[in-house]
Amino acid sequence: MRTRNNQPLDNKVFNIASTLFGFGTTEATKQIKLDVAVEKVVNQAPIKAIYPAIIDEAFSQTMDNYRQYIAHKNFRADAENELIADHNRMVRQYRKKDKNGSYINNLTDIQQEYSRLFLENKSYKVLNPTEYNEKVDEFCKTYGMLIQKRKLITVKYPTELIFQNLLCLYNQQLMVKNKRYMMHGILDKTPLEAFKVNSWKATKIKRNGVISLPVCKKTILNHRLRLEEFGVFTEYHFAGSNRAVELHINPTILVLKDLQTGKIVNAENQHVTSEDGKIVPNDNESTRTFINENQIKEVENSTTILKGLPSVGSFIFFTRTPVGNEGNPAEGAAAESVKVSPKSENIPNSLSDKLQQLIVHPQELAVDLAEGKFNTYKPIRLEYLEREAYSGTLLNEEYRELCIQDIFKMSAKIWKGRTPYAGSWKKAINQYYLSKFMAFTGNSFNKSNVFSEMKAMRWRLHWAMAWYRKNNTVNPLFPSDYFDFTRKSSKEVGFEYTKQKYSEHLKYKEKSEVLRQKQEAAAKKRAATINYSKKFEKVVNNFFKDKLTLTELYNYVEKNLPEDFTQKLHEKIEQKALKASEKYDFVRYDLSDF
Repeated sequence: MRTRNNQPLDNKVFNIASTLFGFGTTEATKQIKLDVAVEKVVNQAPIKAIYPAIIDEAFSQTMDNYRQYIAHKNFRADAENELIADHNRMVRQYRKKDKNGSYINNLTDIQQEYSRLFLENKSYKVLNPTEYNEKVDEFCKTYGMLIQKRKLITVKYPTELIFQNLLCLYNQQLMVKNKRYMMHGILDKTPLEAFKVNSWKATKIKRNGVISLPVCKKTILNHRLRLEEFGVFTEYHFAGSNRAVELHINPTILVLKDLQTGKIVNAENQHVTSEDGKIVPNDNESTRTFINENQIKEVENSTTILKGLPSVGSFIFFTRTPVGNEGNPAEGAAAESVKVSPKSENIPNSLSDKLQQLIVHPQELAVDLAEGKFNTYKPIRLEYLEREAYSGTLLNEEYRELCIQDIFKMSAKIWKGRTPYAGSWKKAINQYYLSKFMAFTGNSFNKSNVFSEMKAMRWRLHWAMAWYRKNNTVNPLFPSDYFDFTRKSSKEVGFEYTKQKYSEHLKYKEKSEVLRQKQEAAAKKRAATINYSKKFEKVVNNFFKDKLTLTELYNYVEKNLPEDFTQKLHEKIEQKALKASEKYDFVRYDLSDF
C-alpha cells in the first residue's frame, strides 16, 4: 500500500493491528493481515460412513462446532474491519478536495479514470466483501490509495437458526439414501453426498404443524451466501436453474452418527465413539437389509431434534419383531410395528400402512379361502406393489407375506363353485411361507426381487385360471396338492407346471422382440431407400434442366447416395435421354404430315 505521494506507508498505519496482536514491523503487520482475513476453506478428506445421520449427540456437536467456528470467524472479521476502517480513512484523505473541488494531491487523469471504471465495473459489484477487498488491494497497489474497501459483515444469531433448519433438510436427504442402501443390504462406507439446498423446502419445515421459520426464500438465500462466504458451506456447484444448488458442509464443523455402528464420525476422527455416546454391539449375523433393532429404537428416540427443532427422519424407520416360533412362520401371528407416527394406529396414513392392514393370520386366511370369500377377489395393483418395493416402509418379511397372501387370494377363482377344506388351504400356505421368496440363508428376498417374482407369478396364475376355464370338466386338485412344489409335469396338473409355460412365454417374447426389431430395421431401410431414390431422381432432373454439370452430378451422387446409385447413374441418364429424344421427335412432326 502507498501514500498520497505513491511512497510505501509507514508502520504506524497498522497501529490498531499492532496494538491488538503486539507486532510493529512491516513484515509482521502483513502476516497479521493474512491471519485476520476470512480465509477460504481448504478441502479435506470426505467423511465416510455406512448409514450417516445428523441426530442426537451428532447434531449437538455439529451446532457446538458451528458456534465456535463462527465466533472465531467473527473475531477475525472484526479485526479485519479495523484495518479496513484505517484503509478507508487514508483513501478519503488521499482523495480529499479543496474548496474549489480540486484534488489536493493532484490525481492524474489515469488515476481518476481507472478508479471510475473500477467502481462502475458490474462484475465487481456482485463480489462478496472479501473478494471485493482483494480486488481493491490489487488496484491500490498499482494506482495508489483511490478505492475504499467494503466492511466485512459478521454472522449474526438468526443465521444459526437458518443453519439448524438446513441441517434438518440435509438429514432428511441422508435418511432417504440410508433407506435405499438398507433395502439392498449395502454395508460399505461411502463418502457423504452433496447437500442439495432447496430454499423453498427450508421455508416449509414445520414443527407441531407450525412453520418453524416464517421467512421467505430470499432470506434463506442471503443467509446461505453469508455461510458460503465464511466457509461453513464449501464446494459450491450450480447445475442449472431447474436443479438444487449442491454444497458440502465444512468437515471441521459437521459431525455424524453412523446408524450401523452407533458411533460418532467426523473429519478428524473417522470412527471414534464420543465419551457419552452409546456403543451398540454389531453381533447380528443376519444378512437382512434392516439394521439392528436397538439401533432403530435409538433412531426413533432421537428423531426429535434438540432444543425444539422439527423432527427429521422419523418417517423413515419402522421395526417389526416376529411373534411366536420363527421356524414355523405360518403359526406366528402378524407382528406388531413400533409406530413413530403420532396418528392413531387404526387410521392408515400411507400406502405402506394400508398394505400392512391387508396382512392377516394364515389360519384366518385359510378359513376365508375355504368359505369362498375371495372368489371375486381383485388383486393388489402392480404399481402399488412396485411403489412399496422401492420406496415403502414395510420390512422384507412383511412384503413377502403380503405377496404370498395375494397369490392365494387370486388363485381362489380356480376353486370357484367347489369346497376345498380349510386344512388343505392351510397346508399350501405353510409350504409357501417356509420356502417361497426365500434365500438359501433362510432370509427373505429384498422387496425389489420379490416384486420381480410377483410379476411372473401373476402371469402364471392368469394362465392357470384360463386353462381351467377352457377345460371346465377337469376338477382341480386340493390346494395342498395343487401347490405342491414337486408336481412339475403336465400330467400331474400342478401349479409348478406353469413355470414351463412362463419360460415358453419369455422365449416367445424374445423372438417377437427380435422379429419386431428386424421389421423396424427393414422399414427404416425401405424409408431410406425411398428417400435416396427421391434425391437421385431430383438431381438427375436438375442435370437435364442444365442446373448441374455432369461432373457435379457424379460428385453429388458419389458423396451423398449409396454406391449402387453411382453404378446405375449411367443407365439412368441414357433412359432419360431416350425419353427426351422420343418426346422431341413426336413433337417435331405435325399429324397432318402423315
